[in-house]
Amino acid sequence: MSALPIPARGIVISHCEVLPAWLDYNQHMNVAYYLVAFELGIDDYKAIVGLDLAYIERELRSTVALESHITFQNEASLGEKLRVETRIIDFDGKRAHIYQELFRGETLLATQETLSISFDLKARRSAPFEAHIATGYRELMAAQANLERPKWVGRSIGIGKGKPGQSVS
Repeated sequence: MSALPIPARGIVISHCEVLPAWLDYNQHMNVAYYLVAFELGIDDYKAIVGLDLAYIERELRSTVALESHITFQNEASLGEKLRVETRIIDFDGKRAHIYQELFRGETLLATQETLSISFDLKARRSAPFEAHIATGYRELMAAQANLERPKWVGRSIGIGKGKPGQSVS
């Protein structure tokens, strides 16, 4: 059973605001702060599955990222209110495939996929999730069962059909 109520559709909603320190020399949100916004969403979903700060400090168990992929769709500016939507795409008892979208109103600003793994902070190595945490993941995924797979999931990065180093006309 999860630590907090599972959202109705299984999508965890988080909110943040673009702060002055988040701006780059182009006067829009620096790419590093897209990660900060997404991490706020990670913290919120982790609390729902039972991986809140109290649990992490008490049990010395958390998650660590193995891989991440971000797409940037639109820019964000100072003072804008942003919404992060986080969901679990897959889970196997030790790893979680997380998908997130960052919005300003209904405008998609960015997406992020992350593969994370359960981590024993004392042993400094991976370990299976404890049973109640695994149950929280399964409940969150079950709540999303009727949602379509996001079109951005599984994208790869590349320039196109040309060979590396070949110029494109």
